Amino acid sequence: MTDTPKKTLSITRKPANSGTVNATAGTIQRTGKRIIRRDELPQVQRIPAPKPKPPASAKPKKPRKPPAPKKQVTPPSQLKMRELNDRLNAFRVWFNCQPLAIGIEKEIFRLVNEEHFPGASKNVVQKLLRMHVNHGVYLQNLKHGTDRYQLDGTPDGTIDDYQRQLATDTLTTRLQGKS
Repeated sequence: MTDTPKKTLSITRKPANSGTVNATAGTIQRTGKRIIRRDELPQVQRIPAPKPKPPASAKPKKPRKPPAPKKQVTPPSQLKMRELNDRLNAFRVWFNCQPLAIGIEKEIFRLVNEEHFPGASKNVVQKLLRMHVNHGVYLQNLKHGTDRYQLDGTPDGTIDDYQRQLATDTLTTRLQGKS
């Protein structure tokens, strides 16, 4: 589409009976075209309608208050994880973040089944263990400790050099990330 308007506007009338027939081409030529030029059209100025004024007795509108922030909803699995963590804090080994024995999750699952913790699923226990063993205090104790412990405090295995080195590397990368 072009932006410049056409100079002429043409409107064709319906064919009249008086059209001429071209015998050689077999077409009808129509006459009576009416041509209107834009320059000849009357100029009409459009005036925008005035906006209605509010009555003097109308109250001014109050600005809208922003909506109140939505209350944070804690997922049920997070609540179960807190309950289980509070229960495990009763054990001195867990509370002091001492190195735990390999396979400690089986003992925690046994504890969950014996005490009938509703909703403490496998994912909740694994997430709690992951958070506990990745805690900085636990990694420090793993780095400097020699033995691993069951929840009741009995020693069960030792910490080898590879595990110490892994804890040291994890702590150094965390410290480098904070700087």
